[in-house]
Amino acid sequence: MLNAIVVGMGPIGISAARAVEDDPGMKLVGMVDVDPSKLGKTLDEVAGKGKGSGPVVVEKISEAAEGANVAIVTTSSKFDRVAPTLSECIRHKLHVASSCEEMAWPRYLHAKLSDEIDAQAKRGGVGLIGTGVNPGFVMDLLPVVIASMLAHVTGVKVIRRLDAATRRKPLQEKVGATMTPEHFKGLAAKGAIGHQGIRESVALIAAGLGRTVESGSVKTTLEPVIAEREMDSLMGKIKPGMVCGMRNTASWSGGNLAINLDLVMAIGAKDPQDRVELSGPVPLTAIIPGATPGDTATVASLINCAKMMPNVSPGLKTMLDIPPVGCRRM
Repeated sequence: MLNAIVVGMGPIGISAARAVEDDPGMKLVGMVDVDPSKLGKTLDEVAGKGKGSGPVVVEKISEAAEGANVAIVTTSSKFDRVAPTLSECIRHKLHVASSCEEMAWPRYLHAKLSDEIDAQAKRGGVGLIGTGVNPGFVMDLLPVVIASMLAHVTGVKVIRRLDAATRRKPLQEKVGATMTPEHFKGLAAKGAIGHQGIRESVALIAAGLGRTVESGSVKTTLEPVIAEREMDSLMGKIKPGMVCGMRNTASWSGGNLAINLDLVMAIGAKDPQDRVELSGPVPLTAIIPGATPGDTATVASLINCAKMMPNVSPGLKTMLDIPPVGCRRM
């Protein structure tokens, strides 16, 4: 039995805690959040499902860690912000599976800090990994896996089209739904809106294909998607001319390889899908119709990786470092 705590009780954390409870090979032994309104509440209470039973939310990892083997961390997209939480988990001998987007390839922006956390994890005898759908699978690991069927690859292009109407409210907010274009562009200029981790995805693909992406070498764009018709969102009506989502691109080339990622997350996005195109002497294309379901798949990835981490050598890992995870629920 794998005893787990969940750190960060937002929508993904709540879903992850529920998934732990539902898994016959896992047990939820603790929940952690700094929000005063959640402290002392059971999972059912935090989720608005009544009183419930089981552990209650506490403020510190030290209050929840006794008897736990692994922590599922869903607190921040930024690696430098999640690093203190990782250090605390290491001190309590907890393996970690985290949804932190920059943790998919933390060395791209935070090489020194990555080395420090890696050294701490090795001394503590635990494994840490950043995982999820994107980054973590669709726009990075999946192209690398498919490329194993080719002897030579000169280009990787990944197109992800996601209808944000099917996603949770925080994601709809993150992609700018209901904003004016001017407001969106102002926030984008400050780095205060949009998807996180697309540069890390480029670096992960490159590493999986034997190249190295230097920090700052990935070129990115971020633009609003403008509604052409009235639509509903979890923040209210989106009228024509308002923002209904975002388009984020990233590109890099080197070592006779070009990588291009093209991500659209927008309410009402047409023909949602994930598309991986590999170019070279024998081109290969793979398509997932409807696109990988982000919220449920993120939780699944966290749970499945959490089960794997006690069997992985200690250190700060990426999805390239561990065996294929799979769904091992019996």
